[in-house]
Amino acid sequence: MSDENHDYLWDRRCKIHERALMNRMYYQERQRIFEWREGFVKAASILAGSVAFANVADPTIIKWCAAFITGASTASLVFGYGNKARDSVKRSAEWALLDRDIELVGERDFTEKQINEWFARANEMEAGEPAANRILLDRCLKRAAEALGGKDEIKLGFFGRYFPPIMIP
Repeated sequence: MSDENHDYLWDRRCKIHERALMNRMYYQERQRIFEWREGFVKAASILAGSVAFANVADPTIIKWCAAFITGASTASLVFGYGNKARDSVKRSAEWALLDRDIELVGERDFTEKQINEWFARANEMEAGEPAANRILLDRCLKRAAEALGGKDEIKLGFFGRYFPPIMIP
């Protein structure tokens, strides 16, 4: 194999490895965010319900508690935070398996056929994925590049660096 061909294959291997790691990190973060939202809605609903049923507060506070419970529970049901968290677990596991397969082959014994198979699997997984949050995806790309010892091309702005992703589809 010529040096030029080997460099080309090595570059493709690095790209798919970074892509697998980035997506695994993305879905782990997505899972964490949705689990936090689901837990927050449940805990806040229990607390607000306790205040409302205890009748120890002003009737206005009780009405606000009931409104909060209704709004938060409706959002949780409509947007399905728990279901999205479980979906993220499944997708993260799929990307972790691809990452494992890349690592199993090693850094020297890979072939062009294996690289093509890894790209095909990645394309299949991405075909059914929901829309990604760009800020969270960029953060995960930066982390994946750093974890693999490379440099990323993504420059995060102030908001991307310091604020948590608020709107995750």
